[in-house]
Amino acid sequence: MKVVFYKKLFNGEMRDFVRIPIMDSRDELETPVRPQDIQRFPKEWAVYKEKENKSVSGTELSKLPGISEDKRIELEIKQIESIETLANAKVTVLEAMGDVYIQLQEIAKLHIKANEKKPPLKVVEKKETK
Repeated sequence: MKVVFYKKLFNGEMRDFVRIPIMDSRDELETPVRPQDIQRFPKEWAVYKEKENKSVSGTELSKLPGISEDKRIELEIKQIESIETLANAKVTVLEAMGDVYIQLQEIAKLHIKANEKKPPLKVVEKKETK
């Protein structure tokens, strides 16, 4: 495991969080970013800030019906940052994360299919008959 910085909704506002693995344990510390975290992990923080300034290509995961904040964060930590990326993600990666992520992938595929550009409907005027 490695240190991961990410954004999370906290008390009604988006804040920077960090997930730090605890040595010789499967546990990890998850907390809002503190100054000492930035000092301890400057490379990871720089990568996070650089990634934060890039725009995501595709539709934001938060727009996916049925996705929770926690699931969105877990996907973004695995570099799955858009609905389109989730729809095309490897099933083995999602299976390792849990069955709910396979279901979210199916929802993402359906979402993309439903929002494909369709040709405009032809309007036919109805003639009045007396």
